[in-house]
Order: sequence, then C-alpha cells, then structure tokens
Amino acid sequence: MTASMPSLAPPDGVIRDARAAVAGAGLLDDTDAIRAASDAWQSSAVIGLDTEFVREKTFRAQPGLVQISDGRSVWLLDVVACPDIPALGRTLENENVTKVLHSVGEDLEVLNAIGGTWPAPLFDTQVAAAMLGLPLQCRYEHLVRDAFGVELEGGKARNDWRRRPLPPALLRYAAEDVIWLPRLKSRLEELLDRADRLVWLREDCRRIVVRARAGDDAPPLSRVKGAGRLEDGLLARLDVLSRWRERTAAQRDLPRRFVLSDEALIELARAHSGGALGAALEALHSGQQRRYGKELEAELGSVDPGAFERPAWMFPLTNEQREQIKAAQKIVRDIAAEIGIEPALIASKKELTRLVRGERPDWLDGWRGSVLGRQLEAASVSISAPRG
Repeated sequence: MTASMPSLAPPDGVIRDARAAVAGAGLLDDTDAIRAASDAWQSSAVIGLDTEFVREKTFRAQPGLVQISDGRSVWLLDVVACPDIPALGRTLENENVTKVLHSVGEDLEVLNAIGGTWPAPLFDTQVAAAMLGLPLQCRYEHLVRDAFGVELEGGKARNDWRRRPLPPALLRYAAEDVIWLPRLKSRLEELLDRADRLVWLREDCRRIVVRARAGDDAPPLSRVKGAGRLEDGLLARLDVLSRWRERTAAQRDLPRRFVLSDEALIELARAHSGGALGAALEALHSGQQRRYGKELEAELGSVDPGAFERPAWMFPLTNEQREQIKAAQKIVRDIAAEIGIEPALIASKKELTRLVRGERPDWLDGWRGSVLGRQLEAASVSISAPRG
C-alpha cells in the first residue's frame, strides 16, 4: 500500500493567489453580505466546504462557522450571527455544484441545521484518498502537502468557534481548510479515474448522504457501557432508562452523561429489580433527584421484564463465529493487499461481525460486494450476489 500520493506542485502563482485569498478572507456576519457572496460561489461547478462547531456541553453540534471556497476565493459565514442561511441551502441542493469536504463527520448535520438540506453531489477527499491507498484517517493538511507540496498550519480545530471576535489566526486556519479542496478534488478524481475507482467514490459519497438523512439509528441501549453483561430482567429496565435518557438529552440539548451517567442507569436498574429504587434515587445528585426523580419512577414502573427480548447484537459470539471472523479478516487483508488499500475500507471487523451474525449490510450491494465476491465462503460466510 502506498503511503503518499504522486505530488503535482501547482505553479507559484496559484500558491500565491491561494495565500492571498486566505489572508483576505473576512467574516460575513449579515444576511446581505452573505447573499451577495452567494452569487459568486453559486456560479462555480465545484466548491470546498467545511464547518467549525462546538459540542462539549450539548447534545447537538453548535455551529460556529461555515467556510466556502471555489479555489480562488474564500467566504467565511458567521452562523452565530446568521443561524439560518437559505443561500447555503440552495447551494447544497444544487446538483450542478459538487460539494467537496474532507472527512464529513458531523459537518453534514451542521450544514443541514444551517441550510435546511443535505449536500448532493458530495465528494469526500478523505474517502477518495483512502481508495488510492492512503491511510483511512488521512488528515487534510497531510493530503495537501502530499498532493501539492504545500504546508498548512493545521491543529486548531479544537477551539471555541462560537466566541466573538474570532482571532485572525483562527480565521486564517478556517480559510486554509477549504481553499485547496476544489483543486484536491480535481487531482483525486483524476487518479481515481485512472485506477478505475471513481465509481467507488461516488457510491460511498451517496451512501454517506443517505445515512445522514436517515439519522442516527443506534439503539440507546447500545450506548450504555457494560449493558451486555446484564441478565435480561435488568436489561429490560436498562433499555427503558436508556431510551428515556436519549429523549431527555435531545429535549434539553445536553450530552447524555450530563443527564445521567451509564453507571447511574445501571445502578437504578439494579435497585428497581431489588426493590430499592428509593435509596438509589436519593443517591443521585440533588438536581437530578428534583428534575428526574418522578420521571424515572414512572419509566421503571412501566417495565414488563417478561416482554423483553435481548437484541441479537447483544448475544455473545460463539467460538465458531469468532473463528469465522478471524478467517474473514484474513481474506479481507489479502484482498486489500492485492489492490493496495487498507482492509477496513473494504470491511472492518465490526462489519464482518454483522455478516457472521446473519445481517446483510447495504454496502454489499456495491463495489465491496463485487470485490469480495464469493471469497468469504472460505470462511463459511456466505453473501448473496450484489443486487442490480
């Protein structure tokens, strides 16, 4: 597997102009200025996008900044002053404008909160780089360095992006985060096309957006550390408590742990099972007792342990299944080495475990299913042929 991509240094004039655009990028903090700027970026077929946000004391990401670049100019949108930006929404849903991001993560959630829609088509440069054999978690500044020989500062993502005024150093960092994205897209697209993997990238980017639209469907019970070690009667109680915590955290826009910790949920489940709920509630912080006490009693009072069925994903793997997973991992490693990418890009251990448990993930209907073919049958893992 390659550790870098072929460098194609741009002309000095391009680097000079990019640095000038970064230096000249100011904060657009009123709707008229943003509307005027949108006329310029809407005319581009490709734009780079990034977001900066804070999510330390809230359930949802709190937007601080949206950065946009057409590769020649940079616009920094103050989404603290302007939390709703219809012009951004029009760009996100414009299928004639490719939106380039690096490692979308929570960016899609933030963009949807501000623009009211989802970016399509999407081009994720981190995913594209991984399909060319670079590390799965390749950083943007490393990719820019490898692709163009340009050094970026980086390392300022963890800041309070909602404070005002933002220091010039943070504005410069934010601008650098998008100025090279359109050019990166062009370079990566060329290399992917040459490797006959451009269709892979388009498929994965479409799936990223589809999953973002669908929202987080992880069962609240799966977020409670140590839940799998409990017997079914306690799990029934913990399931109800975890669902209550999820709703409460979302309603109050608080991190789950700020509502009640995993340990507290498990202790309440144990206490209710043993007839000692009152003492467990009294052991909570006074504010938690006052705010949540009656709700917790009501939730636990509704539990019917006999009606609870342990989810399939919570059953421990058998020795046979563990051996299947090990064998499947070996097969995936061999395939990955042959085509020059990291094994986890094809199928991680978690995804192989899903297969062994009998699930059929949606990624089997695309390039991964074609690459794997029937080879996993050697590990006694059968997958049907990709649909379509």
